[in-house]
Amino acid sequence: MSQIQTILYVFAHPDDETFSCGGTICHFHQLGMKQTLFCATHGEAGKTGNPQLYTQNELGNVRLQELQNALSILGMDRLIIRNWGDGRLSEQPFLSIVNELHSVMEEIRPDRVITFPPSGISGHPDHKVIQKATIAAIQKISFPIKLYYIVIPESIAHLSSVPVLFTPDEYVSEKIDVTPYHKKIIQALSAHKNQHLSVEKIFSGIFVRLHGSTA
Repeated sequence: MSQIQTILYVFAHPDDETFSCGGTICHFHQLGMKQTLFCATHGEAGKTGNPQLYTQNELGNVRLQELQNALSILGMDRLIIRNWGDGRLSEQPFLSIVNELHSVMEEIRPDRVITFPPSGISGHPDHKVIQKATIAAIQKISFPIKLYYIVIPESIAHLSSVPVLFTPDEYVSEKIDVTPYHKKIIQALSAHKNQHLSVEKIFSGIFVRLHGSTA
């Protein structure tokens, strides 16, 4: 019997995991793989909703709870959360971030690490910092590992309702059909309630679908 594979996801904010690869998480959960998410911030600099659902001071704790709810839906096994400052990762000592990620990798010994591409997809500075730190940490580990970037292929970038930094299709090495997991993706997106403006902007009609035919 083959050993159960372990996957480590490394992202910057609560909701990055669902927005970028919620279907991938569902897929690997279905295959029985052990999955851990490392999230670098509490997302406290995000939007507070319209109408406002919480104060800015409450937002970090609220988004942490929403993250936990979303991960439960997607099938994530473990969450490692840090509070390095939403929008301020570039102000943190880079080597400290690298060393922390290296320590986590040595503990978990993942077969795969999944994170942003160098562009960060949206170009967010925090996305770029955590990607660079992930690469630096992988260069220090003592065991073989496979690194994967979550990307938007050029051939489907035109379907996005917001500007994204895409990747030429010839550089895409693996594709996963997430069609069977649409309902769970929608539910996980909806769990990030306080970010409903971003969800509605990026995933048009998401709440209509949640409460309509896919509910």
